[in-house]
Amino acid sequence: MTKKIVTTYAKSLFQNLKNSKPAQEKRTIRSNTFLGKKKEIIFIPDVVILREELSLVRSAIQSSKKLTSYFQSPVIPEKRKLEILQAIFPGLSIPLVSFLKVLTERNHLTLLPEISEEFSRLLFEFKNYVKVKLITSTFLQKNYGKLLLESLKKLTQSKSILLSVSYNPKLLGGFILEYNSTILDLSLLKEFSLFFNDI
Repeated sequence: MTKKIVTTYAKSLFQNLKNSKPAQEKRTIRSNTFLGKKKEIIFIPDVVILREELSLVRSAIQSSKKLTSYFQSPVIPEKRKLEILQAIFPGLSIPLVSFLKVLTERNHLTLLPEISEEFSRLLFEFKNYVKVKLITSTFLQKNYGKLLLESLKKLTQSKSILLSVSYNPKLLGGFILEYNSTILDLSLLKEFSLFFNDI
């Protein structure tokens, strides 16, 4: 049941932003001058920016055990949880603030991390992004970047790659690629394991 609710929230938020022209928000910010002059900044929220905001809020909630238990507690009023989020993130876009208010009214603020993940999945699917995890045995050289990304685009058949790189010297050499539930293990560790299994 929860999965269905999360999917419904993420889809409705995504569709509302995707179908509407990005509205311009005007925010007034006090500059650091001693005269206290005000400066206007134009901010245009869209699905990508909203995804970043949702990810930021999700990370903040999930990175702290205290915040996680605070947001999952049924004893604490939803309005208080919303006030905490707005205090931590005072510059959230108007669409996200409105969405958080809807979640608060329906007592679904605890679903925010799952909604954020589902929203990201919808965005990646819409923009044809693929998340690729690359595990190498050594640090990559700078000149490999462009060639690597072009090769990954061909391999995954996507327009854009969201690449995360990690290093594991235990691989001895080579690399492991993970994308779309596919694992491509081209490490020396795997080759040695297969060799020793055959003996």
